[in-house]
Amino acid sequence: MNILYLVFGRRLNDHVQANLSIRSFMRQLTDNDTIYVITTNPEYYSRIDTVRTITVSEDTLREWKGRHGFFWRVKIKAIEHIVKLCPDEHLLYIDSDTVLTGNLEQIRTLLDNGCGMMHLNEGHPGRMKSKSLKMWKKVAGHTYGGITLGRQHDMWNAGVVAIPRDKLRETVALTLRICDGMLEDDVERVVIEQYSLSIALYETTVLKPAEDYITHYWGNKGEFNDFAHEFFLKSYMAGRNVEDEVAQLDMEKLMSMPVRIKMSNINRLLTNLINNMFPNKIQTP
Repeated sequence: MNILYLVFGRRLNDHVQANLSIRSFMRQLTDNDTIYVITTNPEYYSRIDTVRTITVSEDTLREWKGRHGFFWRVKIKAIEHIVKLCPDEHLLYIDSDTVLTGNLEQIRTLLDNGCGMMHLNEGHPGRMKSKSLKMWKKVAGHTYGGITLGRQHDMWNAGVVAIPRDKLRETVALTLRICDGMLEDDVERVVIEQYSLSIALYETTVLKPAEDYITHYWGNKGEFNDFAHEFFLKSYMAGRNVEDEVAQLDMEKLMSMPVRIKMSNINRLLTNLINNMFPNKIQTP
């Protein structure tokens, strides 16, 4: 199985998250598994001998955005890139803000049985609010890539995307056709790539949730980032190698941390109000 990360840009937190995620997967890898990182910054992964980095330039990312310049189309193109390199192996794409907390072998078994996976089912966009609902009103009943969109097409979270080997080419090609068709129709851009993947995987595989196997902590990045920074700082100061880091990763702690913390609107408003009323004073020598 090929495990893929796409991490680009200057935000160090994204690369720290990916390194933490990689170490959680390294605990369960077999000789038949390969981790790929498509990135603008391969130096952040040079310590890990088992990781294969593929360096992409800003020009390549611009090309992957397509003629409509859609930012997250690059996720689909990154998946397509690995499919072209390795067309005969299962593919597991994961966002950097993830940790493997379940059994990787069970994911492999689901893929062997023809199942596709995404992180979780978020429901139908026609029952959502704001931009997702606006998107649905624009695409409802339209046909993209030969697929007419209807009430059977739920929105799945794309923090995890797993495709069985015999459906790789078909699924990726269909995803791109759906995505580009929506862009041609000038659809609300917030979740086009996510919905395109959801539809394509629904149509080509038996789609299953991955949330019981992979923690996707998009709603609590602050706490997980603090954990990751402390983990790697202690590792550096103690002179640990990557194998030591994998062995000492506190999975019990990671599994106990909430994946989402929702700040109340009143809390947010009062915090912003106090910060504006009583700004910090900066003193220089």
